[in-house]
Amino acid sequence: MWDDQKRGRLAFLRTREAEGNLTASESAELEALFAELDAAEQRELQGGFEQSESRQAELRRQNEDLARQVDQLERIRRDHERLLIEARSYLHQLRKQRAALADEYQRLTGLELAAPP
Repeated sequence: MWDDQKRGRLAFLRTREAEGNLTASESAELEALFAELDAAEQRELQGGFEQSESRQAELRRQNEDLARQVDQLERIRRDHERLLIEARSYLHQLRKQRAALADEYQRLTGLELAAPP
């Protein structure tokens, strides 16, 4: 685990290195600290990548679900539109039949057929 003590030690060794006063054992320790820091960063990055991939997979699933829902809603819209067309056509036929009955009623009685309530 990377903690304040290791950070302080790394800073101290880097300062000694910059001053040119680093011993061989301190140089090895500095390299080991850098390797440990690199490994810790790699683990963090790997975790971030895994989270990102998981989130992308979840978003793809949601996108697929939404696409299926859009397809279903589009089918419902088309069926509804077809139903409205059929209803209008049927209403037109009913009006024609009523007009024909009203004409026949008037021809037989001389009276106009009252409009329905």
